[in-house]
Amino acid sequence: MFGKKIYKTSMLNFFRLIVLAIVIFFFNDYYLETISDDRFLKMVHVGSTGRRILDFFEFNITYPADFISFFCIVLVPAFYFAFIRGVRFHEKGFYFNRGIPFFNQTIKYEELKTYKLLHPNLAISIHTKSGDAYVIADNTVERVIAILDQHDIPGDLAQDDYVRLINNYKKFIIFVVSFIVLLFIVRKLGPYFFSL
Repeated sequence: MFGKKIYKTSMLNFFRLIVLAIVIFFFNDYYLETISDDRFLKMVHVGSTGRRILDFFEFNITYPADFISFFCIVLVPAFYFAFIRGVRFHEKGFYFNRGIPFFNQTIKYEELKTYKLLHPNLAISIHTKSGDAYVIADNTVERVIAILDQHDIPGDLAQDDYVRLINNYKKFIIFVVSFIVLLFIVRKLGPYFFSL
């Protein structure tokens, strides 16, 4: 629809570290939950030192339900948000990713009015003629600015919307923390939800 893909933004490295911390937190919980499981304790040989990493993997091969839930609830979203999700710029427009694949929005370059630099290296806001604003964060926004300049979209390199960016980051962090708490509750109460 928009021609050849030119560039794809990626998650900021700081947020990738947050995603990695979330995965480590949930893996630690998963590991501790597994080694304290009665089935695991029965499976470990009486004469062995116990709780070896190979016993952990053997238990998960024998009883894969917890691993499957960990994989689907934690690893798949973490991989998607850290590596796949991003704004894709094409020759005639771009796809703005709103978080979940079916919420993606397509915007043609003709619909754009202006852009403003929010952070010197990390973020810009793009404004459309209809009044919509899109915040794009990338590890280096020079490439995005170059694409917009090639399509003769006027831009403002002053950082007057920097405060709004900080508020968006705060909202994002609140969303991430609440999502972590929700995932933790679902992981802890998972057997109760599925038994109803």
